[in-house]
Amino acid sequence: MRHTAHLVDANLLAIHKLIASKIQARPELITQVETKLEERFKVGLIYRGNYLNWSAIIDLQNDMPALVAQLCEDSDEMNRLRRQSPFVGVLSEQEREDFLANNNAQAAKTL
Repeated sequence: MRHTAHLVDANLLAIHKLIASKIQARPELITQVETKLEERFKVGLIYRGNYLNWSAIIDLQNDMPALVAQLCEDSDEMNRLRRQSPFVGVLSEQEREDFLANNNAQAAKTL
């Protein structure tokens, strides 16, 4: 179980690094992240504490290095938060599939 949780956290961190790269190139995507966070909060899909934490991260949008650093932080707290990330949808389905295919290929090489 612990090993599986570690793999999930590692995958979420890696995909959020890709998301961070895309947001740096296209900062206007933050608007869609804000909308997603608000939608999830209104329908009860995200708890108030996580909502506030994600809001604080999104509020860093005028300091992109700080936002990216927070989004890509490798900590227990960020691992927990990334499990309810409002950044879903930043990557296209094709970008997500390419990432997963590449990630799975790399994982197979280490076995």
